[in-house]
Amino acid sequence: MDIVLISEDPAFSERLGAILDKQPGFAVTRCDASLARMNGKATDLAKVSELIVFKATPDAQDETEALRALIAAGGNARILAVSDSSIPFGVAHSLLRAGVSEIVPDTIEDAELAKVVNRLAKPRRLTLISQDQSEGHVIVISKARGGIGATTLAVNLADQLCGKKKRFGKSETRKVILVDLDLQFGAVAGFLDLQSNDALYSMARDRIEPDSVFLQQSIVTTPSGLSVLTAPDGFMPLNALQPDQVRFLINRLRQMYDYVVIDLPPAMVDWLTPVLEAADHLLIVSGTSVPFVQQTRRLIDFFKDQNPSLRIEVVVGQEKKPLIRSRRQTEAAKALQTEFKHWLPHDPKSAEDAMDRGRPLSETASRSPLTKEIAQIATDLLKLIGTKANNKTASADRLGR
Repeated sequence: MDIVLISEDPAFSERLGAILDKQPGFAVTRCDASLARMNGKATDLAKVSELIVFKATPDAQDETEALRALIAAGGNARILAVSDSSIPFGVAHSLLRAGVSEIVPDTIEDAELAKVVNRLAKPRRLTLISQDQSEGHVIVISKARGGIGATTLAVNLADQLCGKKKRFGKSETRKVILVDLDLQFGAVAGFLDLQSNDALYSMARDRIEPDSVFLQQSIVTTPSGLSVLTAPDGFMPLNALQPDQVRFLINRLRQMYDYVVIDLPPAMVDWLTPVLEAADHLLIVSGTSVPFVQQTRRLIDFFKDQNPSLRIEVVVGQEKKPLIRSRRQTEAAKALQTEFKHWLPHDPKSAEDAMDRGRPLSETASRSPLTKEIAQIATDLLKLIGTKANNKTASADRLGR
């Protein structure tokens, strides 16, 4: 396994070199320079190595730019940053956003550092998606506050995306998985009467990058055919998962399913970056009052900063679509620079009955306005995704000619 060690600190290079020399199967390339001064050489090494280890400095602006260029150039290498105690939290966060797989302090014990290196240096080349293998679409659900109906939307949107077997004519079925990443207050298991499992907790505790076997043992399937990866039964720190783990999880699920629907927590954590980078569409469930609009504006700005090309739609929760919009509704749309296309009507009787029975709305209240609106959201997403796929195919055909 090829490892690149980049540092201007001789003591650090000697220490890590001594650790690696004790591990069988490692070929180490040492570079006596900072990451920012490596220029194109780091990019070349990333394409042929499994892991790049570098010593981070308190002023990491240049390193952040170098990391972004390195990630953009492609390659399979993971990146491990080793920092000293003087690095501010904001600098560490910017390194993670730029693409670092993990950051560890330079005070870490040699044995623990060896474990981290061994885990990150495992080859990923065999898990890359072949060019002729399609990738599933990632749809992310967020919320401006709790209780607005985001999990109701996530559960029932995933159910609608599965498609239904028609009594007459061609059946429409799709492989869909619903992932509950609200690690502390995830309610998807309760909505669908499923037993919570500790798969995500095990991932965090044992630093696992899940393979197909791990996922098959962790995913449960509802009677309607929807696959679900539930949140843990107990509490766990929101930052327990590492960005590289979440990136690996989503990439694996995209290989296995046509649609990956993710229910997000109401918090900003480092591993949100790979979620947003992979997302094709993001729906924010919000309201039209001033506090809702302010919070939604902050969310949109944050999400766009992570992925400028991300398609974001605001879904109005617990409000029936008006025939004539009030001044407040008009001003809210203007402040968010968006058009409110979908409104989830306030229908607590249908929603609570579905939750109590552990079934999606399509089975307990198929004719309710709330069910119909969520079905329309699913239809619009499928049309949009189909249009983009056709445009991509047409462009490929033109290039082929």
